[in-house]
Amino acid sequence: MRRAIPFLATLTLLGGCFTLPPGPPPDLSTPRDTLSYLVDSYANQDYSGLLYTLDGTGDFVFAFDNREWGDTVNGYKIPIDWGITSESRATQNMFYEATGIDIYLDLEHMDPLPEGASLYWSNWIQYIIRYYYDEDHNFYYVIGHALFEMKKVGEDWIITRWSDKMYNENEHSWGWLKALYRLN
Repeated sequence: MRRAIPFLATLTLLGGCFTLPPGPPPDLSTPRDTLSYLVDSYANQDYSGLLYTLDGTGDFVFAFDNREWGDTVNGYKIPIDWGITSESRATQNMFYEATGIDIYLDLEHMDPLPEGASLYWSNWIQYIIRYYYDEDHNFYYVIGHALFEMKKVGEDWIITRWSDKMYNENEHSWGWLKALYRLN
């Protein structure tokens, strides 16, 4: 039996209601499946699909790189972390504004899932994103590492905590890109 996702009840954001699309949910039966679906959702700018991968119970946390705490991006001060509402708002805005997203997440070096586990912590996984923001193919390039904490709900693995780390101080991170589109 597939999990009853709290988002099915309805996630209220920006004065509107967003629900998961009808039809069968994706296969999230391993942490790798969940992260693969996250990548596909970004590449296809599929906001509804992305919601399947995140814990919508209010327990979800996105943690920014501590070197970016307090930086101001597009009038928004980067916090230590944020929850599902800010994550959803930023991602929805990113997908709406993008003219294309190229994304790479190195899933080949994920730690194996211990048998019978109901919690999973990934190692730091490298990412590279090219976020195209206009028709002239200008883009933001972000590179870094992400650490994902997941829990098993029914047969599915969902992300409960997503920690971000810049590759180096001269690069932007995924968190920076999210904060750019957060909008107050």
